[in-house]
Amino acid sequence: MKNANPNLSAQIREGFGHMFQIWLREFQLIFSDVGVMILIFAVPLVYPVLYSFIYYPEVVRDLPVAVVDLSKSSESRKFIRGLNATPDLYIQSQPCSMEEAIRLFKKRDIRGIVQIPETFSNDIALKRQTTISAYADMEFFLYYKALVTGVSFVTLETGHQIQVSNLMQEGISMHQAEIIAEPLKLVDNPMANPSGGFASYGIPAALILIIQQTLIIAIGIMAGTARERHTFGTLVPLDRRRMGTLRLVSGKSAAYFTIYALLCVYMLGLIPKWFGYSRSADFIELLALITPFLLSSIFFGLTLSVLFKNRESSMMLYLFSSIPLLFLSGIIWPLSNFSPLWLLVREVFPSSNAMFGYIKMNSLGASIFETRKEIMSLWIQTGVYFLTACFVYRYQVQFSQTLRKNLAHLPFREIRRQFANR
Repeated sequence: MKNANPNLSAQIREGFGHMFQIWLREFQLIFSDVGVMILIFAVPLVYPVLYSFIYYPEVVRDLPVAVVDLSKSSESRKFIRGLNATPDLYIQSQPCSMEEAIRLFKKRDIRGIVQIPETFSNDIALKRQTTISAYADMEFFLYYKALVTGVSFVTLETGHQIQVSNLMQEGISMHQAEIIAEPLKLVDNPMANPSGGFASYGIPAALILIIQQTLIIAIGIMAGTARERHTFGTLVPLDRRRMGTLRLVSGKSAAYFTIYALLCVYMLGLIPKWFGYSRSADFIELLALITPFLLSSIFFGLTLSVLFKNRESSMMLYLFSSIPLLFLSGIIWPLSNFSPLWLLVREVFPSSNAMFGYIKMNSLGASIFETRKEIMSLWIQTGVYFLTACFVYRYQVQFSQTLRKNLAHLPFREIRRQFANR
């Protein structure tokens, strides 16, 4: 027993020493590869800033529209002034006919058309319902939103004023008329996205996806490079005798975790602060979510890396999976409308729970307890993918060891022949 403890301590120190060597070796390989450096540093550093500037100021204001006023009355002119006063719309033109307005729309001089009927003033005077027609440009959804929002607001406000005026003509006081016209008052209080902006809605989810995709692709490029560099196309070099599976997986994972932990501080901490996105989560809450997300993404990437035979293969994964993963997150399409099959598929990818959890924490102010489902799912993925990474790398280590032993028994001329065939 006295001799066992020193041996055990020596083995532990040796294991940590080998893991540290693998860690440093992975750092050396990463920083010596220009392609991986661009992917790991340029994309996470530049893309969030670029996206944020592209989508600034997040909402469409002063959308140019044409108003076809067939009524030409004081009431219709007042309605047009109301449209022009909204922040969403700008009256670019007032053509005399719909044909002229359509020509302007086809030339892209305007992005929407509002038509006021000829009977607008008479309908109001006779207390009849009238119709305002709005033709929206569906080429871009935010154009549609701006037009419908502006026209709906002015229409409801105009209808409210007409109703109050009619009630007062019947001898009811203005206060009573206001209550009858609007017995229930709706107070709109947007929570997760107060500005109603596109960037505040989409960029936080995109940041999580960028982290996962660049991480998995970088690991895949490094694996493909290793296979191209090694003579027999092995993932693990033949000249490494002390290459334990656990220390190999742990050393590689530590290198990527160190780099991406710093990148997460920039992407998930500084970018929301600089561009005014919601920042309800504190450091501890983000740490509880991002730590299992990074670990699961790294182990997932290591598991997939054995499939890549060259550097370019992993880029195909990015092209194929990025858009589907964004839809699977539940940010674009509600999870309640997902079929059981797709709910199962989304659990394969760490980004799904990470995006959903990040939005809940940072935008809705959810606590760690309220995000426990996403955090626990990420830790389960971490455990599963750690086992799969160890399994596939164990096979690669054994394959390299077997190949090395077989080559050791071959004549030098045969070894040269096999090298030449490669």
